[in-house]
Amino acid sequence: MSLNQWTKVAAVEDVPEDEMIGVTAGQVKICLARVKGKYYAMNDICSHFATRLSGGELYPDQLEVECPLHDSRFSLIDGSPHEVPAEECVDVYAVKVEGDEILVGPRESKADRD
Repeated sequence: MSLNQWTKVAAVEDVPEDEMIGVTAGQVKICLARVKGKYYAMNDICSHFATRLSGGELYPDQLEVECPLHDSRFSLIDGSPHEVPAEECVDVYAVKVEGDEILVGPRESKADRD
């Protein structure tokens, strides 16, 4: 499922440094993380087994999220899996802050990330 417009998902104070939370933008479940003052958003559902990534572990130094079920790790940058058993990427989304609100927007394409 994709996002077609910018959607407010949280307030800045809802996401402490080096932590992540699960939020919803329309029908899309999002894992929202904050590392070194920057916000990252990815699909909150593991591509290997439908469990919420926001219930897992955040590795700020590696910019990765670990699935709580089978320990697959996903890049916050591009959604790529870095540990098995996951083999498929999860979607990543653009994030912007307006005032004290965090908004998540349309999925970034690979060209946008390169």
